[in-house]
Amino acid sequence: MDILEEFRGQSDRTICIVGTIILSTKICMVDGKFSLYEKDEILKTFPTNDPKKKKTIIDIIDKASKDKNDISYHAERIKKFVDPKHDKFLDFIVATLIKFAKSDHHFDEKEKKLIRKVVDIFNEHKELSFYEKTKKKLGFN
Repeated sequence: MDILEEFRGQSDRTICIVGTIILSTKICMVDGKFSLYEKDEILKTFPTNDPKKKKTIIDIIDKASKDKNDISYHAERIKKFVDPKHDKFLDFIVATLIKFAKSDHHFDEKEKKLIRKVVDIFNEHKELSFYEKTKKKLGFN
C-alpha cells in the first residue's frame, strides 16, 4: 500500500510532513545505507514530545526505507495530494531535501539528480521563481 494513502484524508500540512519524511529517507538512502544518524536527523527535523506522533514518524521512516518506489513516484504522489494554493509546502520539501543531502558534508551527484527530479515534478505543479533559483543555485541548468 502507498504510504501516503494512509494519510489521504489529512490536511495538506500533514501530507507535506509525511511526504517530506518519505523523500528525506529516500535521499538519505542514496548511498545504499540508511544510518541511525540519518534517522535521528529526520527525527530532529520533526520533533515531538508526543509518543504516539513519534511512533508514527518512526513508522513512516521505516516504511519509506523498505519501500521499493523511487523518489519520483513519491514526489508525484505528494504533488497530487497537495492543493496548489499551498505551494509553499512544496518549497519546504525541496529545502529539506537539500538540507539532508548536505548533512554529511558531501553533496553527491546522485543526490543532486534526485532533488532535480523532485524540483522538476513540483515545477510542473506550479510556476515559482523558487524552483528556477534552486536549479541555478545547484547547477541544474
